[in-house]
Amino acid sequence: MGLTSNQEAANGWTDEKIITSDDFSIANIGVIADSTAVTLTYTIPLGSVVHNCGAELITAFKDSGGGAQLNVIVGDDDDDNGYLATAALHDSQTEITKVINTGALLATASKAYAAADTIDIKFSIAGAGYTVNELTEGKVKFKFTMFTV
Repeated sequence: MGLTSNQEAANGWTDEKIITSDDFSIANIGVIADSTAVTLTYTIPLGSVVHNCGAELITAFKDSGGGAQLNVIVGDDDDDNGYLATAALHDSQTEITKVINTGALLATASKAYAAADTIDIKFSIAGAGYTVNELTEGKVKFKFTMFTV
């Protein structure tokens, strides 16, 4: 669950989710077909306001197959890239280092949630087909500023 505003970190971010290549292993998500997008989620508690979303690529993702691209978008059920527009994560791409609020939902405002929901972090394969199960290395940290009433 996200931290409340009185627990806000000194750097302004209240919540974070770290995703590594291990999160895409068969043991964790099952067998995924080539070129299939995978969505991981982060809980938004009832009565929350999401104000910021950022991603920091700690280690570029690599795979054991013929993959060359791994992209991520972050949003919710209303707008799947509303928090972060497409960001490149694979070492064969010109990958990001850090991005903040590149989606339409947070570019100029915050988003309030009257009901519990999820932040949807969607990873997709582009170019040469491979499966996320083939990822062998990589780490990305997502940060959010979220206030719960």
